[in-house]
Amino acid sequence: MITHIIWDYNGTVVDDVDASVAAVNDMLKARGLPLTDKAQYIDNVSLPLENYYKGLGIPVSDMSEISTEFQKYCKNHADLIHIFKDFFIIMQELKKYNIKNILMSSLYKKFLFEDTEKYNIRSYFDDVIGMDDTLVGSKLDNARFFLTTNHLLPENVLFIGDLINDAEIAKALNAKCVLIPNGHNSKSRCLSEGVTVLDDLKCIIEYIKKA
Repeated sequence: MITHIIWDYNGTVVDDVDASVAAVNDMLKARGLPLTDKAQYIDNVSLPLENYYKGLGIPVSDMSEISTEFQKYCKNHADLIHIFKDFFIIMQELKKYNIKNILMSSLYKKFLFEDTEKYNIRSYFDDVIGMDDTLVGSKLDNARFFLTTNHLLPENVLFIGDLINDAEIAKALNAKCVLIPNGHNSKSRCLSEGVTVLDDLKCIIEYIKKA
């Protein structure tokens, strides 16, 4: 029985992949480095992001500065960002199941809170949990703390994300996980984690019925 869903934000609730690729290319252009494309991006990006940036040739001496630069360029491509079209339908449907929904992101919590207001999605979540700084760190500690303080059984918690890192967190906590490969990682990378991979958000309800 699933009592709580912990939702990833970027690439799961909000479709921001094209904007992210454009922002990375802006960073590469500013440094005179070869550009990337979406296929390369979703096959290579993962946390910690330092490794991804280093692979592109972008030196990382201060990850906070890199994150701030990335966010600045992303704002220039805001027209490419939107909430996945099925999100609102799914959240309405989930109300029938008395499941608590938590938004948990590696995004700096100030940016996360601003986005939830901008896209009018705050009311769909029982809690919104972001990072205390701009370093884009791991969500594992926040997830473990949330489960512990709320006395949750891991088998009753479902993580929904788009990154292999979301699967790694769920595995570390012995929780359930569904990856939806419409975000920042390709389907082949998602499948490599050995967790349930669904084609889109519309499949979530059927998964929950069977869980």
